[in-house]
Amino acid sequence: MKLRRRTGPVVATLLMFVFAVPAWSKARRKDRGDVYLGFSYVGANLYNDGSSRMKGWQAAAHFRLLPLLGVEGDFAHYSTSDSVFSEQVTTVMFGPRITAPAGALSFFAHGLAGLAHQNANLTTYPYVDYDAVSYAFGGGVDIPVFRGWKFRATADYLGNSKAPTAADLGGLAPSHLRIGAGVAYHF
Repeated sequence: MKLRRRTGPVVATLLMFVFAVPAWSKARRKDRGDVYLGFSYVGANLYNDGSSRMKGWQAAAHFRLLPLLGVEGDFAHYSTSDSVFSEQVTTVMFGPRITAPAGALSFFAHGLAGLAHQNANLTTYPYVDYDAVSYAFGGGVDIPVFRGWKFRATADYLGNSKAPTAADLGGLAPSHLRIGAGVAYHF
């Protein structure tokens, strides 16, 4: 009889735990992922010596695999031009992303790797292009705006395997900064 009295509350507690943990986990993990589109800016001399800063756009998709861990794909295009020079760079990168909610805000950090394609044209020289391994380490924050829509601000250390060095640039180091801002939709 003593065993039955103790078994009932234990079984009830276990059942509540078994049903409460998935509900809590689902509530904590209401976003399965997000998609992002925004303005992006990269620093000077990153892809070619003597190139200026480039502006462009960045698109990304993130899918959660675990409550804090997911996988992200990033696609971006940058360009710059003046009367005698034009340059375009396209990057495609993938990698892990860690997301940590803090109240209504959502902070994330990622490490991405992939490919970059650069082409440049100077009116007095032949067309130049190359492919390189590209990488980015950084993160950002999502700020809620309206029903799944969030404002996103990002900052990354961006590099590639063929980036000019300080020696190539006469002592000037290339800028590896990539910043961006745009909208993200969480689903």
